[in-house]
Amino acid sequence: MLRKLLLASAAGMGLLLLVTAALLMAPLPMTPGVGVSGDFLVRNVAVVDVGRGAVRHGQDVVLRDGRIEAVRPTGTAQPDGSLTTIDGSGKYLMPGLWDMHTHALKISPQYTHPLFIANGVTGVRDMSGCMSEPDSFLACIEDRQAWNRALERGESLAPRYVLQTGFKINGGAEVPEGYPAFFKARNAAEVRQLVTFYRHAGADFLKTYSELTPANYQALAVEARRQGLGLAGHRPLRVPLQDMLAAGHRSVEHPRMFYEECFPGAAAFRALPDPAAAYDTALRWRMVNEHDSRQCADLMAVMARSQTWWTPTLQVLGMGARAGDEAFRTDPRLKYVPVLFTRLLWTPDADRMAVQPMDADGREQYTTLYRMAVGHVGQAHAAGVKILAGTDAGDTYVFPGFGIHDELVEFVRAGLTPADAIRSATLDAAVFARLDDDFGSIETGKAADLLLLDANPLDDVRHTRRIAGLFFSGKYLDRAALDELLAFAEQQAGSVRTNLHLLWGGLSSPLLRVQAAD
Repeated sequence: MLRKLLLASAAGMGLLLLVTAALLMAPLPMTPGVGVSGDFLVRNVAVVDVGRGAVRHGQDVVLRDGRIEAVRPTGTAQPDGSLTTIDGSGKYLMPGLWDMHTHALKISPQYTHPLFIANGVTGVRDMSGCMSEPDSFLACIEDRQAWNRALERGESLAPRYVLQTGFKINGGAEVPEGYPAFFKARNAAEVRQLVTFYRHAGADFLKTYSELTPANYQALAVEARRQGLGLAGHRPLRVPLQDMLAAGHRSVEHPRMFYEECFPGAAAFRALPDPAAAYDTALRWRMVNEHDSRQCADLMAVMARSQTWWTPTLQVLGMGARAGDEAFRTDPRLKYVPVLFTRLLWTPDADRMAVQPMDADGREQYTTLYRMAVGHVGQAHAAGVKILAGTDAGDTYVFPGFGIHDELVEFVRAGLTPADAIRSATLDAAVFARLDDDFGSIETGKAADLLLLDANPLDDVRHTRRIAGLFFSGKYLDRAALDELLAFAEQQAGSVRTNLHLLWGGLSSPLLRVQAAD
């Protein structure tokens, strides 16, 4: 009897392995090719001028070969039988949105791409990548370049990956065993090899991270500048922000920057042998209670005079502030996130953050820090600091595609006008990428990546969510087509095959294993 049970169990396990192998070997479905190709006349539409923060009513906009051919008062455009007319009456036309802090995965065509396009996100700056080996989980420069080429050929729908980077540079512990030693960037020779490698790989900038030493950061800055690459990423904990500004750092990421720098103990904290180990509850309360607004104002003034931009990604900090809120935790958009992410990553992460440290006055630490960071965004903007809209898409409760609209709401809550917030995700994003000759505003000759909205976003920034249609890469996607993309993303999020690919990719990724062990 036992022998029969063992044989049946072995047979069942063998069948399960065969089914699993078959699911892993079968290619995943690609983002559906929805939309209508052609040339278009958007008649009698209100054009959102993001440069001036104003609306021009009663415009006819001609789109040909995926570009803006003309913007004229209604009735002055010459009739052309080759154009498909879209009635823009009562609607608003604005540039497509760019998310300037994302993380692409191998399964992005099944997960993030349909969500980005359905939400009018036509461009992204990806802040992740690989080293010298292809990765089974993370998208590499080659993957993103291939998606760009497929988009240009009309073979698939994906946002434009407008800038390229590789894996984070973090002092060496992030480098898996067996990878070239130069990725550790411990000395001038390794730094030179690393920068050269990424330049040949097609990177536009190098991603800095928290554990870089001041000496190695400066070596990277010098060599990157010599080879024509930029630096962007986290502020290394031991590097003063002013040193990064002087080094020409292109953009600093995430919301903690100013409250970490604006208290009297900041220099002593940076001088510790291991600042990350000291970054505990007591230190964070010091950052709150000893916050020096004058020190912050002076630092913001210096940053405003520099060429460095800030991508606050406020939702990253907002998650901790809201993790105990049932409505936040049951967001209906969870249906678009792979089940594996929500169960293994998002839910445990939010559970940990829901238990907030409190002080004697009843203040909750994560909520207090989040509110402080929101205030800093408003103050920095008023001081002239250049701000980009980015989300850290895919981080806990940061929904790809939807998140850019959430971030714009955060910016308005911080004190930006709707026009300022929208500009951070359109024209300013294109200026940062040095692509404003082609993108970021509605002007003759520029790419026709445009959102058709049912309401004026300058009246209420939440109206960027009211998308009636999208012009993108020579196609028009009406509301039904956009909904088809959302349905595809929802189906893939619950798909056994897609989640198996995700799990296997994660388990097989040396980069992810090292990161998980850190």
